[in-house]
Amino acid sequence: MNKGTVSSAPGKTLARQVLGSNRADAHSECIDLASYRAPDSRFRHIRAGAAKVVEIVAEERPGLVAPHPKRLLSALSVPEPQTRWMIIRTMGFCARANTAIAEKSLPFA
Repeated sequence: MNKGTVSSAPGKTLARQVLGSNRADAHSECIDLASYRAPDSRFRHIRAGAAKVVEIVAEERPGLVAPHPKRLLSALSVPEPQTRWMIIRTMGFCARANTAIAEKSLPFA
């Protein structure tokens, strides 16, 4: 069984809910969780899951994420590479709406 597929399934479900309607509160929380600095490494799975939600939402509807990329900049320096790459992709999806912030993600690529 592919651990990546299993671990991203809840994120994909939550992203569909955000895209479908009234889960803007969850989306905002995921933006914050993607860059949260926890005192131990156990939080990396939560951070990665939150980044997956943000990435999927940005891919489908970049306008929902575009006002918030500044809040995601600190996620570009988290320890786990998968989270950083999801946030870099998110910045790319939102680049048209917020070029100045998106350009700040390029050195992390």
